[in-house]
Formats: sequence, C-alpha cells, structure tokens
Amino acid sequence: MLTNLPLRATLLLALPLRAFGQDTVTVIRTTVTQTFTAAASTTPTSPQYINSLTFRESILNSTNTYRYQHSASYVYWNETLARYAQSYSENCQWQHSHGPYGENLARGYPDVTSAVDAWGDERALYEFSTTDPTGFTEATGHFTQLVWQGTQATGCGWTDCDGRNGLDGIYLVCEYWPVGNIVGEDNMFFVENVLPERSGGSSGFNELEATRGATGGTPTSTSSPSKSGANTPSATSSGESIGAPMAEVDRKGLLVTVCVTLAALLFGLGMS
Repeated sequence: MLTNLPLRATLLLALPLRAFGQDTVTVIRTTVTQTFTAAASTTPTSPQYINSLTFRESILNSTNTYRYQHSASYVYWNETLARYAQSYSENCQWQHSHGPYGENLARGYPDVTSAVDAWGDERALYEFSTTDPTGFTEATGHFTQLVWQGTQATGCGWTDCDGRNGLDGIYLVCEYWPVGNIVGEDNMFFVENVLPERSGGSSGFNELEATRGATGGTPTSTSSPSKSGANTPSATSSGESIGAPMAEVDRKGLLVTVCVTLAALLFGLGMS
C-alpha cells in the first residue's frame, strides 16, 4: 500500500552576481532539484538506478535527447566525474559540493529519466533571443547546464539516503565538464551555448550514438542548429527556488584553467 502525499519540487540554484568591468565573468557551477514521494519500503528501485550500465545509458539517453533537440553535441560518460558524484551522493547532504565541476542535484524521483526531464523541462521558461536571452535564472539554470554547448562530459552517482540527514528516497548527483552557466558580457555566453530547439525536435535522434559513451566509445556530434520552440515535454512537477553558492573567476583565470585542462588531457592526466 502506497502512502500518497502531495508531490512538490524544490530547486536550489546558484545566483549570479553582476560583474563590474569587462574582465570578469561568473561561473554558476551548481544547480539542484528535488521532489518528494512517499511509498512503502517494499517499493522496488528502478532498474535505471540499480543496473550500472542501464544507469549510465539512461543518463546519457535522457541528457543527449535534450542536447540533440538543442543542437548540442552528445556528451560522453566520464568516470572521474562519476566517482566524484557517487562519493558526494553518499554523504546524503542536501547542499552543493562546491567542487570544480558543473553540478545538478535531484532527490525523490522514481527513475533517472524523471529527474533529467525535470531539469530539461525548464526550457519552457527560457527565452532564446539572440539579442536579449534569459541568461541565468533560478527557474532555468538546470536546463541551461544540461544543454550547454561547451559541456562535453558528464558523470553521475546516486544513493538511497533512506531518511539520513532528512533526505528520503534516491539522491542523484550529476557533474558536468566543462562547466556551463557562465554569466557576463551581456549574456553572450548564453547566446553561444544555449540554442533554441531544432525544428524537427527529436526527429533523427540516434539512441545508439547518444549512449555510445556509456561503454567508453566516443559519440558523434549532432548537426548544426535550427530554430524552433515546439515539442516541449511536460514537466514532472512544479517548483520553487532559493539561492545557492557560485564561483567567480576572471577571464585570465578562466583561460589558464582551460589551458591546464587541455594539457592534462593531452598528457593523460586529470579526467579519465
């Protein structure tokens, strides 16, 4: 017998600070979303969580569906990000990890697809204007990180917190690299990295290619952008937002970080 409680969701997002001067940008590293359900303890956990390969494929399939629809290349699975996400989820702390990656958090969703859909559904509130886009907001920050053009890899982990530290149900943590939600330069970064939905929606989406990265393969890129605002999936829940941490970096520091990361990748260091 299931105990029915009202379903609600809460969003915890990073709030941007306006940069003073042209040499500063703000990186919004962390976004989270949650929903609450109550069920008997015998409720089975979705195979999307308990099977390792299915978990990776479900994350990539859902994430890359949104990315394809918004003309972003498919992301691949990264074990460094996944280990970080798994380790952090085991703390069952409903707060940001303050780590070096982009981050989306969710709790209480019955499966991976529902959690990713909750993030992606925020696009209904986003304005894709090339002259005056929405940029970063609490209501759309999960979506913009999800489809950020510059992001190339993701890795996720989960823990059934079972009430520990007040967290009920599955706690899902997803990390992204490079980070998205870069604020500054009159939202130029959002114009370049958050594109409107392509006219065909999911038409032509290749699930095999989208999930190839789950087993170590490199997925192919998607095609060039095309404008459209149709076929937005329905949301899984309503939500409210509160503020959360963010990180500031100057442009020189950002350039140094990118150069160091590229060097690490070339010489087999850093992310695997």
